[in-house]
Amino acid sequence: MNGGAYHGEVWTDGNGFATVRLPAEAGLLEPPLEYELRDLEPSSSARVTAELEDGRFTIATDQPHVKVAWRISRRKEERK
Repeated sequence: MNGGAYHGEVWTDGNGFATVRLPAEAGLLEPPLEYELRDLEPSSSARVTAELEDGRFTIATDQPHVKVAWRISRRKEERK
């Protein structure tokens, strides 16, 4: 585990959706989770449409066939 974070790149399909599958040890990630998405090419708007469940989550873009860089990690809790 990379300090509790996983990252990679994925291409969306013809409908603008992609499912990201994490390695088995990612099952250790528990909410709250933080998702970071950055569209690489072509420019689009990426968003999470289904949060992490059974080791995978789904993203969508406004256009089809967009390369998206993603990162998921456990959100750090603020100290009071």
